[in-house]
Amino acid sequence: MEKIPEKRRYVRLNSVFPVEYNAVRKDNGIILCDWQQGFTCNVGKGGICLSVNNIGDDLKKCLNTPDVIFALKIRIPLYGPPIAAQAKMVWVREAEGAIPAKYFIGLEFISVAPNDVHRMLMHTRWVKFTSQTAGILAVIFLLAVAASGIVNFKLRAENKALVENLVTTQQKENQAAKILSDIDREKSMLSAQIQDSVSRIDDLRRQLDDAQKQIEEKSRQTTTLNKQLDIYAKRVADLNSQIVEISVQKSPMEVQYAALIEKENIIADELSLLAQKKEGLQKTVIQKMYRWLKNHQGSSTGLVLSFEGDVGIVKDWAFIYDQALAVNSFLMFNDIQGAQKILNFFVRKAGNNFEGFSNAYYFDSGNIAEFSVHCGPNIWVGIAAMQYAAQTKDSQYLSLAEKIADWLITVQEQDPAGGLRGGPKFSWFATEHNLDAYAFFGMLQQWTGKEKYSLAQKKVLNWLKTYSMTPHSSDYRIPPVKRGRGDATIATDTFAWSLAALGPEKLVELDMSPEEIMRFAEEHCGVTVEFTRPSGATVAVNGFDFAKHAHMPRGGIVSPEWTSQMIISYQILGDYFLKKGNLAQAGLYKEKAKMYLDELNKLIISSPSPKGQGEGCLPYATLQDADTGHGWRTPYGTDTGSIAGTAYMMMAIEGYNPLALRIKSN
Repeated sequence: MEKIPEKRRYVRLNSVFPVEYNAVRKDNGIILCDWQQGFTCNVGKGGICLSVNNIGDDLKKCLNTPDVIFALKIRIPLYGPPIAAQAKMVWVREAEGAIPAKYFIGLEFISVAPNDVHRMLMHTRWVKFTSQTAGILAVIFLLAVAASGIVNFKLRAENKALVENLVTTQQKENQAAKILSDIDREKSMLSAQIQDSVSRIDDLRRQLDDAQKQIEEKSRQTTTLNKQLDIYAKRVADLNSQIVEISVQKSPMEVQYAALIEKENIIADELSLLAQKKEGLQKTVIQKMYRWLKNHQGSSTGLVLSFEGDVGIVKDWAFIYDQALAVNSFLMFNDIQGAQKILNFFVRKAGNNFEGFSNAYYFDSGNIAEFSVHCGPNIWVGIAAMQYAAQTKDSQYLSLAEKIADWLITVQEQDPAGGLRGGPKFSWFATEHNLDAYAFFGMLQQWTGKEKYSLAQKKVLNWLKTYSMTPHSSDYRIPPVKRGRGDATIATDTFAWSLAALGPEKLVELDMSPEEIMRFAEEHCGVTVEFTRPSGATVAVNGFDFAKHAHMPRGGIVSPEWTSQMIISYQILGDYFLKKGNLAQAGLYKEKAKMYLDELNKLIISSPSPKGQGEGCLPYATLQDADTGHGWRTPYGTDTGSIAGTAYMMMAIEGYNPLALRIKSN
């Protein structure tokens, strides 16, 4: 290892910043070690001295490999997003006698923004104030933090209480509804018993009338018939006795029935009050959900953190699919500026030679976090841009949508059948992505009138008919909508999305039954699970799994996102039957939508972080680090807030289908 030079190229200022770093080969970009953490010893205009503990074998190899470039994320406390930089190693030494082993690495910047260097040095100068000034500032800062902490603590407590109040109210409403159901069942049984008693009494009275007529008839005959008259007289007495006995039996049943009606009226009134209270709480909580999203929007990038509370690799990531959902959520609350901040990020990243956005970026720096490029998430960014245009009558992001669509068409042209692969560098085909594309191309054709988008949409539809749809299958085990080409794996979102993207009318036109699709999802993906809330309370929740839970060793889990998608599809199906005048079916699906929406109330949690301020949000799933069955796992953390879970419930509450243009009238 090279020794530290005696003379330094730059004057350095002592300061300690946390630094995340990895190393790549300069010539081919191969990553030599994963992201690790260290700290600065001192900082200068030209570079930093990096202090690290316990260098692993992979990093040791890097230190002895020529042409190694270090990628750095330098986080300045209380000073905005991290500084992204690249540096080369100029020296390294091991601290003597340090346990555990400690190393110092001299790094010289080769790529860093001048403004970032300026704010880094400004911070180091600030910490070199005189001890007296620093002490005064520290006291002021601590007082400010304490005051802020008191306010935040109170706010978080209030928001947490609000969420728990909604959950408790929902549970009480469920209990009241169950009591009403039990009362109704008991009433039905008593009513049947009372009706049976009445029928028996009526039959006995008919027999009594016949006996009395026989007596009257026989009495007009000779006295030799006295014996027969005695027989009929005994029969009349016996019948009267039976009538009295049945009447005595019937009387307490009528009293019990009247008591049930009175109890039913009381519970019905209580249920009505609980429903009103829940509706008010839900309106407040959905506002809190919006605030939760807003609180996690990066000030410099405009991106919204995908998972709050995750402790794994994705803890600082902003998935672009989630950003599209956040845009739709902001539009629901008429937060035009919030939506613009996200879309502006994509405009900046698109550039001139657009080849798709990466799946995820760091929410605070905007650097790429996941380098894979998939068609589906890119389509959702385009859908968000189209919804912005439709709801604001502002076409400033139309060029972004068209840039994405034109790139997708180049991918589509690579498949003779007209389908979209998972991405330019992937060979698999997902039904979900093609359903997204059908909706997106339709939006563009509707808005621009351009024939190329109509043609692209028709190609996608033909692909879906050929490779994804199974009209009226006689085998209940075969999904009516497959997960992809040659892939009959059960995926809940393909069922919900087929109604949201195509609509019931188009499905019927394609000889598909919307009701069969939903019924298949209910039978194979509907689950009831136990969910342990952050408070420790356990609640039973009905919802939808990502896949057929019977095939998963983990058992069933509820996905708030995919359950919300099913709710939206129930709402769509209810509206479809309402237009057809079939009130019974319309009511059935509207009631199912309401029931599952009520179940999701049980999954609302309070934001676990100070930044979230206890606002309401939903987890990604009811189990952490669980296999979804589709190639990814749920996030870490027992109370991890999720954009997808939260945003989609907001859409379900509002009855908002993101796969159909929501054009607002002036």
